[in-house]
Amino acid sequence: MTEASEDLVAGDVRPVRGTLRKKAYETLKTNILNGHLRRGERLSEVRLMREFKIGRTPVREALNQLEREGLVVSRPNRGYSVTNFDINTVCDLLIVREGLDAIAAEHAAEVASDAELRRLKAVMDEIQALDSTHAQSPEVYAKELELGLKIHEVILESTRNEPLIEITRRVYDQLRLALWLEVLWVDVWEDGVSEHRAIVNALLARDGSRAAEAARTHVRSSRENMKIIREVYNSRRRIGKERLPSNAKRA
Repeated sequence: MTEASEDLVAGDVRPVRGTLRKKAYETLKTNILNGHLRRGERLSEVRLMREFKIGRTPVREALNQLEREGLVVSRPNRGYSVTNFDINTVCDLLIVREGLDAIAAEHAAEVASDAELRRLKAVMDEIQALDSTHAQSPEVYAKELELGLKIHEVILESTRNEPLIEITRRVYDQLRLALWLEVLWVDVWEDGVSEHRAIVNALLARDGSRAAEAARTHVRSSRENMKIIREVYNSRRRIGKERLPSNAKRA
């Protein structure tokens, strides 16, 4: 099917292309997270066009969205490929993240405006609302990660420290796939709610020391979860398998 024929399906290119892009995006994302697509595997646009029976534009839009989420990478003259997830590097990055998050929380407690703290409380309220209706579904898992990251982004922005913001965002970009795996493989929701609540409450009280320690505790939990995921990876490597288990959704 050509892009022109796709555009004629419903007479309006935008909703049709959006539906096609969403289908390609969701299918690719699922296949990356459950291991059907290997880390480092090249994603041929021509093959994807043929597989999804869609044109190049919605395929590229789907790949661009996945790249923004850290699940694929693009390189000049080489196209797109699945992010090469290195569990040992992730564990090292989490040590860096622990220090950065603690610094950000402590500084934000001192310099955040009242409006920024109200914004932080509003995100926590969203987390609490999701907690009251929590269900196991791809949409809820995505919302979990989105709100968890939003808490840290609001804290980071409220520091108004550009070098800290830039460095921390770079670390988070490299951790995005690992954070997805943590949400999908390890049941972290209940702990995450209480840990985020501890961070937010300390910030609302403008208690920098308590906010920093709560931030460290939160990242240390992620480090423990990564040890679980590393054990799975190493176990599979020992038996000579490259792919993640297709049924590994929650540990």
